[in-house]
Amino acid sequence: MQNIKNIIFIGLILLIGIAHSSAQNNDNSFTLTGEIKGLNGNLYYRHPDKKYDRATPSDSIVVNNGKFTLTTTVSELSMLRIFPSFRGADKKLSKIPKGGKGYLPVKCASIMVYASPGAHVTINGEAKDFFDAYPSGNAYNDGLAKVNKLMYPMYNEMGNLAVQTTYEEEEVKKEAINKESEAIFKKSIDALTDHIKNNPNDLASAWYLNDLMLRTQISNDQAKMLFSSLSTDLAEYSDYQNVSSRIQGIKTTADGFPVPSIKTNATLNGKEFDITSLRGKYVLIDFWGIWCRPCMAEMPIIKQFQEKHKDKLVVIGINSGDTKEKIQKFVQEHDYTWLQLMSDKKNTADNFVNRFNVQGFPTKFIVDMKGKIIKRIVGNGEEAFNLLEDLLSK
Repeated sequence: MQNIKNIIFIGLILLIGIAHSSAQNNDNSFTLTGEIKGLNGNLYYRHPDKKYDRATPSDSIVVNNGKFTLTTTVSELSMLRIFPSFRGADKKLSKIPKGGKGYLPVKCASIMVYASPGAHVTINGEAKDFFDAYPSGNAYNDGLAKVNKLMYPMYNEMGNLAVQTTYEEEEVKKEAINKESEAIFKKSIDALTDHIKNNPNDLASAWYLNDLMLRTQISNDQAKMLFSSLSTDLAEYSDYQNVSSRIQGIKTTADGFPVPSIKTNATLNGKEFDITSLRGKYVLIDFWGIWCRPCMAEMPIIKQFQEKHKDKLVVIGINSGDTKEKIQKFVQEHDYTWLQLMSDKKNTADNFVNRFNVQGFPTKFIVDMKGKIIKRIVGNGEEAFNLLEDLLSK
């Protein structure tokens, strides 16, 4: 009998141990503690697990005497960008052009941190006219700190020079400032690309490579070369996958190539859409956002083309950055009846912005009746509509 009790007792201990171990493994808590000298006022961030649009207020972190703590939960490894208020006591961290309206956004005016389940990250530094403050606590953030210590001072110099040009009235002096800024910019790109090549195992290298591609600050050939230098050990992470998707997009969205597959339920009504169903008609794919003024300016023109050439042309809008509810309200108010898809950063298959390597808004793709890309057109202007008119009037 005693032996049976001992076996039961040991079994319970094992079960408790397994349960405790499981709870630890499923711990999604994330803690960030920081002390940044000279920082006053609250900090603001957008939680990686929440859906926002650009009009949604950010979450806040209370700062007392430069010290702060953020305790939350995260479902997966994500980049967290944390900003000061850019008002009042935090004004020294902003780059305010002449006129005093708004500020010039630069990366060095934010705290960049990798948040991950179970992690406790610390950040220390000083709030100067930029955040000279960097995270530590694990390999992800150590790598991020390494690249930001290299890049932040240069970003700060360029930001200050950009503001300086708005105050300078003499063209000769303004040109000299611009040349100085261009030299720093070239130096910063060279430094960053060298860093990526020399730190292929750092996840931050993948994040920055995606950023370089998004901003068209390197050529497609440079992007391919840098991507090939990254360690495939990073392949499980979204930062690497984002770059991989863009690299693939370079190849698959060239003029004359078949349009990439789009088979998705990321529609406003949730019904499946397959782009192959549009064979036999010309297709205009328009990447847009309500936040994008040039996009908004062209929407009435797109509507005219849709109505004028409804027998030959199908329009597909692909929105990035707005909530489903906001898109629905907007298109209903303006009677924009063409199909709308929603690009999703967290879903590789539905991240159409990356898959089509979209690097600016608006971006349009004109697709022929056989499903081949005729032309990619970046930015607003008459080129896309002139080309469509020529094609559809035949």
